[in-house]
Amino acid sequence: MTTVGTGGTGLRNGETTASAAKWGKGGQGGRKGKIMMSPGIPDHDLRFQLHVAKHPYERSRLVMAVCWLALLYAIALGAAVKAGAISVLVLLLVIVAVVAGHWLIMRFWNARLLGRAVKVTPESFPDLHAEIVHLQRKLDYRRPIDVYVADQVEGKITITSLLGTRVLLIEGALAADLKAEGTEPLRFLLGNFIGYLKARHGQLALFVIILDYMKWARFVDPWILPYRRAAEYTCDQIGYLCAADLDASLGVISRLTVGKEMAGSISPAGVLEQAFRVARSRLSRCAEVFQAGPHMVNRYANLLTYAAEVKPVEFEGYRAGLSDKGRQLLGALIMQSPHHQTATWSPGQPAAGRG
Repeated sequence: MTTVGTGGTGLRNGETTASAAKWGKGGQGGRKGKIMMSPGIPDHDLRFQLHVAKHPYERSRLVMAVCWLALLYAIALGAAVKAGAISVLVLLLVIVAVVAGHWLIMRFWNARLLGRAVKVTPESFPDLHAEIVHLQRKLDYRRPIDVYVADQVEGKITITSLLGTRVLLIEGALAADLKAEGTEPLRFLLGNFIGYLKARHGQLALFVIILDYMKWARFVDPWILPYRRAAEYTCDQIGYLCAADLDASLGVISRLTVGKEMAGSISPAGVLEQAFRVARSRLSRCAEVFQAGPHMVNRYANLLTYAAEVKPVEFEGYRAGLSDKGRQLLGALIMQSPHHQTATWSPGQPAAGRG
């Protein structure tokens, strides 16, 4: 994911420093103090089964990315074998060095976070800790997550998932603002990132980092970025299911786009009109090809079309509050959406009337 202005989109998989810049944008840390185990019996809401929450494009783009990575590694190994045994040994040593180096980097970040941020525990931040445990139970995610709160965080919130390390770093001001607005906005944001872990969206990170060290990143991005964009849509959908509130979920996306001061002034019809223009613009679509995350207006529109499919009653309430032009634009976006392939709703039919 990438950062958008000062609001940021949130950053995933430690997409931050040095050679991990493509897959790490937050502080990297270790698993010391495994306090974030999800207790009890998970909530078996069918909507939280990943095959329902995943974006329709995610699986095909993952297969495409895996096949391309396998091909690149086969080419590298074939070239090394052709060059001789020494070249094969050098290739293996490079891979081992990259893995060991990143393991050490994450241990260093863990030590740094322990000194520069406050770890979320039942004693330090009981309310925030309770929300995280609740969402882990909701998503049936049982692995430990180290959660820290800091004064300033690039992208407002970041997550690192690499080599057994799972660290969530949250900017204190963002957590406080969302908490003040109610539980739903905070649950959308936290569920978005915990959903990233549940869906294992960082599973290709190490393979990409190794190729990056081999200076092959330009061959990787065209095949990896489509998967990462689809994965971000999935995270938004999981976050929405966790929040169970469409307006609050869209409000968080608006906030990450324009900042908290202007988020409440955004006209939904205006965003829908912009999303419609982006969908029809070849240049806008081409610009998105080179991004790790989708356009923010596309995230907004995707969440609406997903809500029309999984929560039609709530979606119909949102649709009823739009102007006639807004409803027409929303209907056109739904017709273009991949979610519409399995939907029976049409622009002239109330979403709540579906079977």
